Amino acid sequence: MSATTSLYLLTRLPIFFANKNVWGYEIQAASDSDSKAVGTAVIAGDSVGLQNIVARSKKILIAYTYDQLLKELPHAIPAASSALLVTNELQLDTSLHKVLEHFHAEGHTLALEWHPAITPKSPFLNKAQIIVIADPDQFDDTSLHATVQTTQAHILCKNVNSEEAFRSLAARKCPLFQGRAFTQPEIIPGKKLSTHQSSRLRLLEVVEQEDPNLDKLAQTIQTDVTLSYKLLTYLNSPAFGFARKIESIRQAITLLGWRPMRNWLRAMLLADMAQNEQQTELAHFALRRGKFLEELIKTYDYWDFKPEEMFLLGMFSLLDAMLGVPMATALESLPLSDLQKKALLGDPNCAYRPLLDLMLACEDGTEETHAQTLGLDISTVKRLASEASAWATGILESAQ
Repeated sequence: MSATTSLYLLTRLPIFFANKNVWGYEIQAASDSDSKAVGTAVIAGDSVGLQNIVARSKKILIAYTYDQLLKELPHAIPAASSALLVTNELQLDTSLHKVLEHFHAEGHTLALEWHPAITPKSPFLNKAQIIVIADPDQFDDTSLHATVQTTQAHILCKNVNSEEAFRSLAARKCPLFQGRAFTQPEIIPGKKLSTHQSSRLRLLEVVEQEDPNLDKLAQTIQTDVTLSYKLLTYLNSPAFGFARKIESIRQAITLLGWRPMRNWLRAMLLADMAQNEQQTELAHFALRRGKFLEELIKTYDYWDFKPEEMFLLGMFSLLDAMLGVPMATALESLPLSDLQKKALLGDPNCAYRPLLDLMLACEDGTEETHAQTLGLDISTVKRLASEASAWATGILESAQ
């Protein structure tokens, strides 16, 4: 895989503290065969939002190859943001001792992938700040805790995909988590939407109308100072290179086109509803879900579904988690069909259900089984998921 191609085949997975603030991101390849190109691809491009991650002082966890470590590729990332994941097959390799010791001395974080027969014997163990376990079941390994007590390293538990698993691990003092648990809604009884959130939902209602009145929409946006400022700043940036300055929202809609404008507005409104780091990550996941479903339907057109409808399903699938209210409440004012609302409310018999299950499987790493059941090519599914992630990163950062 070339470096140019690989820029679009990376996925960033957030890692959370127990309070669900973001510790950092693990960067992975879309497929096992591409995993050796991850380090090079991250350095060569910014499809995972590298610059933004560094600016926010978050960690970037990457499993570098043996050659990449010897060539000191991690130096391309500031030490304060750099986390090196040393995989099982490298943990007993003494030829890496000097270079890993050098990285540790410079302030890079060393993380070891846990293996009960390998990790306790690793010569790098005393330098490790993080021990990474594959799933919650490994947290009960007694040798793991004996190793952690010796090194005082922190445990990062991956594949924490339910709120129940998250709460159990948090109660047992596991400090770092990765998985879909953060997307599960925490409904606060009696909670009402803030005035700001309600105004953003009303704008989404206008944006999502099948044939919106663009003059009315422009007028609505024009009265929102924050939204107008961000939009005009965005369009007058060098990236667009318009010959003349964009001075009005109606002019912006005309020049940019309604479809790109709608995508940007969706991203901005979702981001603007986010009130903390967890909700910002939820906005990212919502957009990538929408883009994944949209492109999946375009690629496999034997379903009688509209790409735009599938985009909305993915994008709105996390509204309850973002707003802390039941999904039925979040959907009250949005112009969705009964079938779309049934899908978002979890109807297991909904025609959209198999594709929504595949969408979720892509976040759990279990997409291969679902893809086979649906007769889809797994490499294509993984590529679409990674491209959706890169698209969501780019459009959300431009909106912010």
